Amino acid sequence: MPKIKPRCPGLDTAYLKDFNTNIILCPKCGHEIEFFSGERKVKCPSCHSSVFRIDSDLVEYKDEKLIFKTASRSCLDWCGGCLDQKDYREIEENNKRIERKKKDLKKLVASVDKKDASIIKFFLEAFKKSINGPKLIDEKIFGKIQKKDPGLFIKARNYYLNFIND
Repeated sequence: MPKIKPRCPGLDTAYLKDFNTNIILCPKCGHEIEFFSGERKVKCPSCHSSVFRIDSDLVEYKDEKLIFKTASRSCLDWCGGCLDQKDYREIEENNKRIERKKKDLKKLVASVDKKDASIIKFFLEAFKKSINGPKLIDEKIFGKIQKKDPGLFIKARNYYLNFIND
């Protein structure tokens, strides 16, 4: 009797239960990118950069503490057999980058006066929007808030510059 080679059950559509998709914007060019529920990394069809799917509810602020939620697990956390080694390494490196950004966000939020709740809220939302980018807070987000709320912009920018210069 021939030996049947085991294969990833995720490759068989009979095992797939969730066909939901998420749409996010590429952090480099702004093009819309579609992720299926189990995908962690896709190439932007416009600029061809790697974009990683991150749970947007990754962090919340409650009782003056940052709470990082555990990311949803996928088969990549156990196997990664469906990816080539380069893609798997990129996902692992991205996970490490996110952990560094979480530590930086904790330091940044700790530097904010607790009376400045609007600043903390701004930093949390900016972090979520910047999660795929190289910086803790994307400069474009500061540009948008500068036009919308100049007072908030000045305070947030000062906290951020003090954080960067420390």
